[in-house]
Amino acid sequence: MLEKFAEIGPKGEEWQDTLFSFHGTPEEPHTCVHMGCEFMKCKPFHLSSAEDLALQMLLNRPGSMFVESLSKAKKFTDERYGSVPRVYIVCTEDLMMPASFQRWMIEQNGVKEVMEIPADHMPVFSTPTELCHSILELARKHA
Repeated sequence: MLEKFAEIGPKGEEWQDTLFSFHGTPEEPHTCVHMGCEFMKCKPFHLSSAEDLALQMLLNRPGSMFVESLSKAKKFTDERYGSVPRVYIVCTEDLMMPASFQRWMIEQNGVKEVMEIPADHMPVFSTPTELCHSILELARKHA
């Protein structure tokens, strides 16, 4: 998945004012990302309200890209992960993970049901009502 995201995700100047930092040791590296305000406005929060974006900018902190952790993670097994019905809500206006990438992830993971909402990368802010209705509908069907 990381390789595929590297192919389709933001490149170079598309990260705008985002800062990357590298910590740890050569044997145990750790990549951090601190999303810049302009980047957040243009990519993950582009449909979110000005108030939610302002709050996110105030609360914004560096976080892990999980590159190193995910590259070492054990593969999921059919016995455990495969026993849980998977559903997915496609955010059709997501500029971080385009719908085509989301559909690729769906194909790779045996998703049982797919719903769509017209949301950016942060549907809890951009379309909270639609997200809530979708989650409730999926919960009723698959509980």
